[in-house]
Amino acid sequence: MNKDRRLHYEGALFAVVIGLVLLWALRVAHGWDELRASIIIFLLGGIGVCLAAVQLIMDLRSRPGEPQAEGIHFDAPSLQSGSRWGNFEIWGWILGFYAAIRVIGFPTAVPLFVVSYAKTYGASWFLACLLAAVAWAFVYGVFEHILHVPWPETILAGLF
Repeated sequence: MNKDRRLHYEGALFAVVIGLVLLWALRVAHGWDELRASIIIFLLGGIGVCLAAVQLIMDLRSRPGEPQAEGIHFDAPSLQSGSRWGNFEIWGWILGFYAAIRVIGFPTAVPLFVVSYAKTYGASWFLACLLAAVAWAFVYGVFEHILHVPWPETILAGLF
């Protein structure tokens, strides 16, 4: 068997093994009594099984020896800082976000941070508000509604 044909089948076999491992993890998590403990397994395992199935289909549909399409490159272009402050600017955003969390609380600070960050770096009002709404919906949906995270008392709430 030539090298191209062997690599073709090894890729398909790898996708099958990964898919089976993820299905086994989903099966094990299904037996757990506590739903909160298994929710991340269901989420990531379900996504992983879907991706493994897509990869298996792509491996089986391709012909051994035919040239493969060039993959997506995730290399980020080197960025030149537009600000003379460089890393201080990044640390300012991080510390400002932390301060907002302490003063007004995490669920409120997330959308305000997203809007201010997006507007500062050139997003339109529509996009900034859309991103903030999505971020708030994620925080509310996951942390408040599903996980019921108890948030610590904020500085602002302590004043009243």
